[in-house]
Amino acid sequence: MARSKNKIGEASVKEAHRKGKVIPLTSATKGGKKQTANKVEVNPEASMPVIPWRRAKAKSSTGEPFWPSGGNQTLFLLAFAGLMVLLFYPPFFRGLFFPVEQRWTLLFAAVLFFLTYLWKLSRREVSFLNRPLDFAAAALVVVYILAAVKPASRSLAVAEVAKLLLYFLTFWLTSRLGGQRRTLYLLHALYLATVGVALAALLSATGIVYIKDGFVGGRFFSTLQYPNALASYVGAGSIIGFYLWAQSGSRQRYLYAAANYLLLMVFLGTGSRGAYLVFPVVVFLYWLLAPKGYRLNTLAHLVTSSAAALAGNARFIPLAVAKAYGPAWSWFALGLLVAFAGQLIIHGAGWSLRTPRARLAAGVAVLVFLVGAGVFSARHQLAVTPVGGDRQPAGVLTRILPPQIMTRLQDINLETKSSRERLIWTGDALKMVRERPVLGFGGGGWEAAYRQYQSYFYNSTQVHNDYAQVAVETGMAGITVLGIIWLLFLLATLGNYRFYRGTERLQTLAIGMAALNLGLHAAIDFDLALGAVSMMLWACFGLARGIEGQRLGPEPALAAAVFKNKQVAYVTGAALATLVIVLFSVSYLAGVASARQAAAALQRNNLRATASYLEEAGRYDPFTASYNSDLAGIYLKEGKTKEALAQALAASKKDPYNLAVLNRLAEAYWQDGAIEQALATMERARQVAPWVGATWENLGQAYTAAGINYLQAGQQDKARRMFQQAAALPAAVKEKEDSLGEFKDLHQPGGVTLSPAIHLRAAIGQYFLGQEREAAVNLNAAAGDPQIKAEVQLWQAILAYHQGDAGRANQLLAQVEKANADLAKQYDQFKNLPVLAE
Repeated sequence: MARSKNKIGEASVKEAHRKGKVIPLTSATKGGKKQTANKVEVNPEASMPVIPWRRAKAKSSTGEPFWPSGGNQTLFLLAFAGLMVLLFYPPFFRGLFFPVEQRWTLLFAAVLFFLTYLWKLSRREVSFLNRPLDFAAAALVVVYILAAVKPASRSLAVAEVAKLLLYFLTFWLTSRLGGQRRTLYLLHALYLATVGVALAALLSATGIVYIKDGFVGGRFFSTLQYPNALASYVGAGSIIGFYLWAQSGSRQRYLYAAANYLLLMVFLGTGSRGAYLVFPVVVFLYWLLAPKGYRLNTLAHLVTSSAAALAGNARFIPLAVAKAYGPAWSWFALGLLVAFAGQLIIHGAGWSLRTPRARLAAGVAVLVFLVGAGVFSARHQLAVTPVGGDRQPAGVLTRILPPQIMTRLQDINLETKSSRERLIWTGDALKMVRERPVLGFGGGGWEAAYRQYQSYFYNSTQVHNDYAQVAVETGMAGITVLGIIWLLFLLATLGNYRFYRGTERLQTLAIGMAALNLGLHAAIDFDLALGAVSMMLWACFGLARGIEGQRLGPEPALAAAVFKNKQVAYVTGAALATLVIVLFSVSYLAGVASARQAAAALQRNNLRATASYLEEAGRYDPFTASYNSDLAGIYLKEGKTKEALAQALAASKKDPYNLAVLNRLAEAYWQDGAIEQALATMERARQVAPWVGATWENLGQAYTAAGINYLQAGQQDKARRMFQQAAALPAAVKEKEDSLGEFKDLHQPGGVTLSPAIHLRAAIGQYFLGQEREAAVNLNAAAGDPQIKAEVQLWQAILAYHQGDAGRANQLLAQVEKANADLAKQYDQFKNLPVLAE
């Protein structure tokens, strides 16, 4: 009974200790009476008194061991080590943006899932989903699968399902294999990945390693090959780094100080205006919500790390651009010295600031310094130039930051071309959501169908707003589920934050802020399209869920007798699920391998081998339309018109918005003699991409070719309709251009415009309609394009012959023969065709 009371007493002390209550310390009884000592206040921020400038090595106040109790430890070790690898390597493979790398990673994640579930079964834990966040995460995968039933592009929809499966498995693995101490290791894996990416940025900028598009225009791109995503990624890594620095011992802090300096330096060097807005807000929240015992030293570390990053960036980028690599690295070394010096000062201050009064004075001094520096910088940031009265940057930041970064800092507003375009693209995405509000266009729906809904011509396979893109892909169902995931994650993070104290509270705060940094920036860019960035976000979701699970209690285990009867069923279910994912990934990869062999055979001009490999690729991967479309092209070259048409139709069913697929289908129809269907297909192409100039030009070519074909067949009424359509093209294009309105200045090259090709097609139509004067004007307008000059001269020669000017006709024909002999052979054929009256 006495032992029971002691246990209850221990539990009460632990609970009070966790809540930061005052515990009276009692001495031994003396003279039959209990002696009560002075009350001692237990620090609410940690399990031992806190000296904020120097912390002991972190320990879990829950006393949680690294190795989970029970179960097969070998399975756990394999799964946990594999998970650390899974979290580390993705950013080094082009950010995991491309499907091949994604499928290999999904294969790896599926194997880890099987190992992890076997380990759970060894503990008689059979549940797969048991918390609200689990079900919400799984629901998003289900929504993407449902949206893939009738997608805008079957191959893109299936690719997105694969990505969501990967993200869900990342979430599930981190939530099951994590825990307070194990989470520390997983956070290190994420952190070291960001540090490696940041280091790769510097190595690429200075030519030590070659990374395609690793350093472009004086901005860091690194292995992610996109600066804005890099900024979001290393920003999240920095927040994790601030936590790792705070929880480490004094010696290890020098390593974290160096790494955090590197991350902040690369963050600044990305020149990401959106990240410059989001990251400071998130870091401020991190500092504001940090436990009291960590705020002062965290502020000091932020100040010294930022100063080091500014020092390193002062000249590194301009020198790297100038290929002065040695001096560039000397500036990096200068920043590193600043980081080490700052850490040395922080470490030394820990010995002198041990009293509350000293810490208060230091905090006030730091705040005064920061306010003074901010006022000084603001007063000197702008200076009046003598010419024109324009205010130009001449302040402190201008002297410190490289011009590439300073220019982008000054350019943060909603009036820039980039900002305007992103708002417009989001508006175009909302048009698509209204078109398919429930399940959207399927994964990749924006990339597949956005041209039909764009307000002007632009090229962007991403909305630059990940949430709008999810809404396009999965409709209101998908965006609602995603919103629930974020809500449940924030609630789990809040619960963890309120429950824990000290280092554990700081850990859950860092996870939450890292995810928030990624999530907020994703609203103004397409960071989450990169698998590595999304995996980091879903890993944060999983880590928060794992800590929540530990807080709420372990998963229930089946009784031994019950488990024995059901064990085979659970193992079989897990094996089958893993097998499906493995086959799903392997079949795609096999299709890619066959397609590469087809490309190699085509380079050797071996059409039969090319067709054979493409057929094989289509069997392995029945979702990708390009295999069918390319195979149709090979069949057309071989003269197999029927087979080509069948393949082209199959491709158009899989990818009905794809211009290349529609053009190939029109070609197959044409060669099969189905001219009406070919024209209908070209008009469909213009419908799905009304702002693409090539669709109008191709349609004009189809009109004139069909008109000549009908004329040769004696079908003059059909020919006249075709030539009238061609002659009307300039007016239709002009009307389309005039409808641009406020978007006229954003309309990009390649969009609808009154091009020389349009003038040529209109001139051909006008010639056959007897409109010689109009035809001559349009031919003269088209003659300036060297790419079609020979064809223009051919029709000028035909027009001259028809007008009785044989000398000019022969002169022009000679020029055509010199440029293109095959084209000149059509002269006799076309000049003798009848001209139709209106």
